[in-house]
Amino acid sequence: MEATRETRTTLVDLLDRVLDKGAVIDADVIISVAGVPLLGLKLRAMLASIETMIEYGMWADWDRAVRAAATEDERRTVALGHALLKGETPVFQCGASYWQADGVSPAWTYGTLIITDAAIRMHRRAPLACLVVIPFEEIAGYSLEYGTVSASAEPTRYLHIIRVDGSVCSLHPKEIEQVIAGIEKEMTKRKLRWAPGECHAPMPKNYERVAAKVT
Repeated sequence: MEATRETRTTLVDLLDRVLDKGAVIDADVIISVAGVPLLGLKLRAMLASIETMIEYGMWADWDRAVRAAATEDERRTVALGHALLKGETPVFQCGASYWQADGVSPAWTYGTLIITDAAIRMHRRAPLACLVVIPFEEIAGYSLEYGTVSASAEPTRYLHIIRVDGSVCSLHPKEIEQVIAGIEKEMTKRKLRWAPGECHAPMPKNYERVAAKVT
């Protein structure tokens, strides 16, 4: 990039030149008060559009990082779509936590709860994974309870889905009313029974059940 000199130009021409070719600022600034120099500034900078910067090999690392991030987001979106069964259509989703009782360290895992026209799903975004899939035909009932994992926290509602085989899936949805309504709707379409029941779900040691609120 070579420097050029132009004595007659407009602001529009200058802006177009800066964006297209770039401009180099080379200045020595001395700030004085009452003739006494107090602050010195040696400035050398280049001003140009991002496209011009990348064309001349500047900010190449930044460009690659941005493109890689966009590609990764697209990959995750595609992977999540492929994780759904063929012909399966999402009808509702919200943030939720899923109690993973299996493994060395049981814990709540945050992700996205998806109700489709075929099943209830929990997906984790990073790293992308399908945590659990419960087809509606495998649901025998559900249990709602108030609980808390901290003495200082307000109790919230937890949803325990009881399967036909007797196992229990514990969820903590952000929009629990909509989740229950969504499951109810899909179960009704299939003429399946969806009723409250009793369950003894494994929960964290610091979890404490509390009396249900009266509404």
